[in-house]
Amino acid sequence: MTTMMNSMPLQLQHAVEHALISSGALLISHTICVAIVMYMDLTNKWAKYSINPNRNVSIDDYTIGLKSFVFDITCLFFPFMTFCFYVRDQEIRESSDSATWSLTKLACGYVLGKLWAFGVHYVLHFPSLYHLHRRHHCNPRAIVASAAWMDSKTEYAVMELPSFAMTVLLFPTHFHVHALHFVLHGWDGAAGHSGFKAPGILGALFDGEYHYYHHAHLTMNYAELEFLDILCGTHHTQHKHHQKYIFTPPTDNNEKKIKSER
Repeated sequence: MTTMMNSMPLQLQHAVEHALISSGALLISHTICVAIVMYMDLTNKWAKYSINPNRNVSIDDYTIGLKSFVFDITCLFFPFMTFCFYVRDQEIRESSDSATWSLTKLACGYVLGKLWAFGVHYVLHFPSLYHLHRRHHCNPRAIVASAAWMDSKTEYAVMELPSFAMTVLLFPTHFHVHALHFVLHGWDGAAGHSGFKAPGILGALFDGEYHYYHHAHLTMNYAELEFLDILCGTHHTQHKHHQKYIFTPPTDNNEKKIKSER
C-alpha cells in the first residue's frame, strides 16, 4: 500500500489519504452510534422509548444495514471523495481560514447538502421514481439505526454523494474540519433511524422520532432539517391526516386509517 501511494503524484496521494480518513470518520462514527442503539434495543433497555409499540427487530436487521453501508463506503463513497479531494487539494492544504470561518463553511456545506438531499428525496417519492427508493422504506416496526443508507446504488449516488461533497467542493477549508463533517454525517444518519425517542441528553443524541414519521406515513418529513419541511409545507405538523397522531406513536391500526383517508 505504501509503495503504491509513493508512486502516485503528490496531489493524488493527498486526495487518497483524505478520502481514506473521511471514509474512516464516517464509518467509525456511524458504527459507534449503531452499536450503542443496537445494544440498548436488543437488550430491551430502551423498550420504553420505542416510538412504535409494536417494534420487532433482530440482529439480522442491523447486520443487513451495516453490510449495505460498508459496500457504499468502499465502492462509491471512497472513489468519489478521492476525486473531490483531488479537485480541492490545494485549497484544503493551504487553507488559512480561522476556526470561526472554517466552522461557518462547514455549517454552510452541511445545510446545503441537506437541502440537496431533501430535494432529491422528495422527487424519489414520485411514483415513476419510487422504485429507486423503495428499498430504504422498511417496515416502520423494524426500522434500525444501520438502515440509514440501506438504499439503491442509484439513490446513494444521486442523493447522498453530492450531499457529502458540498462542503469539500464548494467550501474547502482545513481538512480536520472536513473530517468532522463526516463524523456528523455518520452519527446523525444512524441516530435519525434509531426508532427511539428518549428524554434529555439521550433524546438529543439518538432522536429518531422526526424521521420515523416519514417512514410510517411517507408523505411528510422528507428533510433531515425540520425547517426545510416547514418552509415547503411537508412538516408533520402541517399534515392534516397526521395532526391527531402527532403525540402518540403510529400503530398498525392508525397507519391503515391514514392510508384509507388519502
